[in-house]
Amino acid sequence: MASDTETDRVGFGRMLAFIGPCVPFAALGLPLVATLPEYYGTQLQLGAVVGTVFFIVRCFDILVDPVLGHWMDRTRTRLGRFKLWMLICLPILFVSTGFIFLAQKGVGPVYLGLWLFVLYVGFSIAALSQASWGTVLSTDYNERSRIFAWWQVGNIVGILAAAVIPVIVQKLGYSYIFGVQLMGGFIMLTLPVSIGIALWLVPEKISNTNTHDLKLSHYFDMWKRPNVRSILYADLFMGLAPGVMAALFFYFFEETKGLTRFECSVAMLLYFVAGIIGAPIWVIASKKMSKHKALILSSLIFAVLYGAMYFAPKGNFIICAAMTFANGIPYAASLLLTRALMADIGDEVMLETGHDHKGTLMAILSATTKVGYAISALTITILGTLHFNVKSPKDSPPDALMWVEIFFIGLPVIFLILGAVSMLRYNLTPARHAEIMSQLKAKDIL
Repeated sequence: MASDTETDRVGFGRMLAFIGPCVPFAALGLPLVATLPEYYGTQLQLGAVVGTVFFIVRCFDILVDPVLGHWMDRTRTRLGRFKLWMLICLPILFVSTGFIFLAQKGVGPVYLGLWLFVLYVGFSIAALSQASWGTVLSTDYNERSRIFAWWQVGNIVGILAAAVIPVIVQKLGYSYIFGVQLMGGFIMLTLPVSIGIALWLVPEKISNTNTHDLKLSHYFDMWKRPNVRSILYADLFMGLAPGVMAALFFYFFEETKGLTRFECSVAMLLYFVAGIIGAPIWVIASKKMSKHKALILSSLIFAVLYGAMYFAPKGNFIICAAMTFANGIPYAASLLLTRALMADIGDEVMLETGHDHKGTLMAILSATTKVGYAISALTITILGTLHFNVKSPKDSPPDALMWVEIFFIGLPVIFLILGAVSMLRYNLTPARHAEIMSQLKAKDIL
């Protein structure tokens, strides 16, 4: 007779189908943080106002998450609750991606703000529905780490695809602008294919908990739970660090380390390749020491490696790329472990309340991630006030470049340390989770 762990294991084929949509989602997520702010500011000549537009849109987008999480928890259809929302996101993302990535010089802040908001709403539905879907694929403590490690690998493959397209395009002699437009075309092509395969091949277990008394106010009730707050603070701080890195990556390595745009693109590529290597490492670590302890360790290692980049010699692409690669290994931990941990809390909440709030919990987690990236994008605007020339960075005075270094290195190191500290009081251990699952099965409310 198969054990609970064996029957709760997701097969390789279904796992690949589940993570398939990660490719276009992540290929879209990277430009939203690392490429498009700089692209619209410098290449399409909107200037430092871009950082403000991204920040404002992100803030409005955050308000959407509680509503989405609530309605996902209330959804019950034959297709599934999260699979239905995955289908809904498809036309929204397809259309808005075209308007954002295929824009020409001459578009203004209003155009950017409008289509960016539509894109963010579609992206929120996509990211939230898929992450929530992942929480119900298995109830096993360690299997969830494996699911979200594969999910993270899928995200990184999508990020690599987005990062490599401009590199190849420039290597072939075409413009960087054409590379960004081609990136948008890739996203539009893979969206319907990957989502269609996932909906066809991957099942979704429908919760048998009641929905009639679910309230939007439950979103805020979740914030009162100490373990939820620990994860949210950790996710915020650990998201701020790579967010600042992404927003200022090209500015830092081009203007302070003397690398070319092509070399910067390759270095960014290596960073995400390292993330694929890092994902299974952190799954193994989470089995050895528990998920929350592995998360603390990864954040501290990330802080040390990240701070070391300040000492990378100018003009030395090999060392800069190697140090960037090293940072990619701990980078892989936070997203996969925070989501796996939040899924465990969802079981605890279900036992105590009788409600399945996994959509709401993932919405809360999504909100803190977005706050981090919104603040990260705002660093570009702040640098503009400190005399950094966003439209023409090479014309910036030396003191402005000093601020680029301070923002790029100093802020992430502080955030990563704070992220580790945030998890010190987390107490939902593997043993406690096993007790919760035993009680849920006894009550037949899984």
